[in-house]
Amino acid sequence: MVTGGVFQAGAQTNGIFADFTTSMGNFTCLLDYTNSPKAVANFVGLATGAHRWLDLVTGETRTNAFYDGLTFHRVLTNLAIQAGSPNGQGNDGPGYVFADQFSSALNFNSPWILAMANSGPNYNGAQFFVTVVPNTSWNNSYFIFGRVVSGTNVAAAISRVVTDANNKPLTNVFLQHVAIRRLGPAAQAFDINAQSLPIVTNLPLRLTKKGTQGSLTFSNRLYSENFYYATTDLASWSGTSLGFEVSAPFTNTVPVTMNSSQEFFRFAQIQYPSSTFAPKDIAGKTLTLAFNMRGTTTIVFNNSGGGTFTYVGSQGTVTSYTWYQDTYRGFLYPIQFSTLLPEMTLQLNYTNSKAGAFTGTAYQPAAVDVSGTFSVAP
Repeated sequence: MVTGGVFQAGAQTNGIFADFTTSMGNFTCLLDYTNSPKAVANFVGLATGAHRWLDLVTGETRTNAFYDGLTFHRVLTNLAIQAGSPNGQGNDGPGYVFADQFSSALNFNSPWILAMANSGPNYNGAQFFVTVVPNTSWNNSYFIFGRVVSGTNVAAAISRVVTDANNKPLTNVFLQHVAIRRLGPAAQAFDINAQSLPIVTNLPLRLTKKGTQGSLTFSNRLYSENFYYATTDLASWSGTSLGFEVSAPFTNTVPVTMNSSQEFFRFAQIQYPSSTFAPKDIAGKTLTLAFNMRGTTTIVFNNSGGGTFTYVGSQGTVTSYTWYQDTYRGFLYPIQFSTLLPEMTLQLNYTNSKAGAFTGTAYQPAAVDVSGTFSVAP
């Protein structure tokens, strides 16, 4: 059970437990499926292969145990240990992300916390970390889904291994296996498929070709991210994301150039349970940025890579911008102005289809951090 953010293992008589076998010993975590059902469902599904994930190298969907054989790729000395990256560099995952699920009952006020690692708000995938000391600065930034209940000495030992300047252990520490144990009726009844996690599938394709130009036709759906992978030798694949379908109408074809005597294609789709909000294109939209203590600017984007803006009563033009759509956020990398405002790179974290919070950097010419809230119309 959970009381005031402190897990009670109950002598391991009830609950969902994760037994971690590592190259430096074993430890066990009690998973809090009551306060963090989405993260627990995701972790259990990946650990057991019950939830499909996307191999980002080949584009194949897989059901093998995700964590087996990975490394603790990041170790913050005497603070935390992190794992869950297939390439060992910390920049990949299961092909999808899911939203934060914070609980007021859970915090980092004590050590031995199991939490999701992320690359920003609502960017949880497969990577997790275990703390070895309290760190209240992580409250409300990383959401918790369990606690170490045995083998704390092993987690502590991993946190003391020698690392390089990027916090990567000089000698690999392997996560050899994660076994899931369900003890008690409530733990047995917890349904990982009822937590609205993204669904990963490979889809059939139809290819038409005329000369060197081809067209791939697929079954598209609202709230999906689509990828196609291509290869000429069935060994080395290259993947391309077609973006997220956050509104209708949407296309079900993609053009491809075919210059080789033989080419092969594979298609993958991540179906999200609801909109991820950030649009494919910001052209034709009006973006209002309310900077923290720096005033407000309103930007009207045109369809030719520019636009106009108003800042504290003065007007100017947007000389260029590059928009990039991601799952729960959009990026302006960069946006350039004719006058008044410096060039900026901005990350827009959507909380709904019309608004959210942003962070970024303004170059004037020295780099200055900027942040605030935004709204988008229409």
